[in-house]
Amino acid sequence: MTNDTSSHLSEAWSSFVFKAIAIAKKDAKIYYFKPQIAGFGILIPAFLYLSFSLGRDIPPDFLIPGLVGMIALFGASSIEAISIPIEKQSETYEILQTAPLSTTNILFGKSLAGSAFGMMLSFATTLGAVFITRDSIANPLLFLVAMIVGTFAFSSFGMLIAAGVKDMPTANMSLTALRLPMMFISGVFIPVQSLPVWLQVVSYLTPLNYMVDALREAMTGPSIMFAVDLLVLLFWFIVLQSFAVMVLNRKTST
Repeated sequence: MTNDTSSHLSEAWSSFVFKAIAIAKKDAKIYYFKPQIAGFGILIPAFLYLSFSLGRDIPPDFLIPGLVGMIALFGASSIEAISIPIEKQSETYEILQTAPLSTTNILFGKSLAGSAFGMMLSFATTLGAVFITRDSIANPLLFLVAMIVGTFAFSSFGMLIAAGVKDMPTANMSLTALRLPMMFISGVFIPVQSLPVWLQVVSYLTPLNYMVDALREAMTGPSIMFAVDLLVLLFWFIVLQSFAVMVLNRKTST
């Protein structure tokens, strides 16, 4: 009986992952090279960081995690702001619903596409920043783990926003209105400890703060706080993904 249950669970999980990967591949082919992705996922955070950091003597172990975290946030959350509104308007999302797919399955697949895109941008940014600064990462493996977990949290964040709006411009504007303030209070440009107390409290309620902190831990040598940061990011991923499923189910059923 136990073996049958384990086999059934294994088959169900394999089917879930296979379907999610298929959705991720579809989104990657369609949306990775959209001009809106380049604008909102790459150019905006890059120019913002350059304009803020030029002429300032910022240590590499502070600069690189902040830049990578910001690129991950914009990159991982941008695809959902395009794919979900377009598919709802063109009614291709309804076609997905007629397939043997749950909303959780569909959104997890879209999370895979968004997080993979954010990972590619983050990895390329890390290589370029390390090459330019001639600095090194104390623990590259943990740095990579932080990028993976962080991009999943950010892709779910983008999914939740996109699930609740009607069209792509509204999704992009809503995301930008939330991402920009998040950047300035999450330790990207200045240490969180130098902020007013009330802004520090707000900062600890944002996922970007924990990804940037985890990257800095991996960059200089991890402590117990690295594990705390990862757990909080995983919590954000689960919560945001769950809310996105509920919002999309409600929107598509009315």
